[in-house]
Amino acid sequence: MALATGWLDGEGREIMQQNLVAALIPQPHGECALEVQLTFRPSHDLDAIELGKTNFGFLAVRVAKSLSAHFGGGQLTNSEGSTSEAGVFGKRARWMDYSGPVFVGTGNLRTTVVEGITYFDHPANPRYPTRWHVREDGWMGASFNMDAAYSVTHEHPLVLRYLLHAHRGAYDQARATTVHDAFAKRPGFVVRKSAEKHQQFSVGRSSEESVTKKAGSR
Repeated sequence: MALATGWLDGEGREIMQQNLVAALIPQPHGECALEVQLTFRPSHDLDAIELGKTNFGFLAVRVAKSLSAHFGGGQLTNSEGSTSEAGVFGKRARWMDYSGPVFVGTGNLRTTVVEGITYFDHPANPRYPTRWHVREDGWMGASFNMDAAYSVTHEHPLVLRYLLHAHRGAYDQARATTVHDAFAKRPGFVVRKSAEKHQQFSVGRSSEESVTKKAGSR
């Protein structure tokens, strides 16, 4: 999926343009991954836009109640092995994981399994490894601007790549490392004008000579 959107000020004027590419990637054993690429540029009539300092970033996850550390039996763990909100909040890490019990089935077949989501930062992102805004109530997000503001220009757009891996079973450090390393080597996405009939744009990996996935118009 590819989208072109805009950020508006209080008067309805566009101040920043945003391109979003998202790919749902099936994984073995019924797991899945969501790869997201975000590109930010100032609007055409602005030379630059400043993204202010804030704990909140551009992509966050709200987990199920049973999976949260406060309301359920979940646990936060980062790539450095630290756990709990107190141990990982605001710390730099290559990834963050939220794993815990999830209810499946109905009636007499209802049972509890352990599952989770690992959220990966990409090494090509500015300020990698990112700081994290996480909470025991079930919130997990990369905090790109936690330390300082960030200026975006037409010559230097902000490109951010993230990966969410929904996994079965408890958090596994070795497996997370493997997923991170594969994500780090994978080329980013590029949106091009399409030569196909009735298709305005096409989306593919930046290293591909031909584009294989197509997106509709804005």
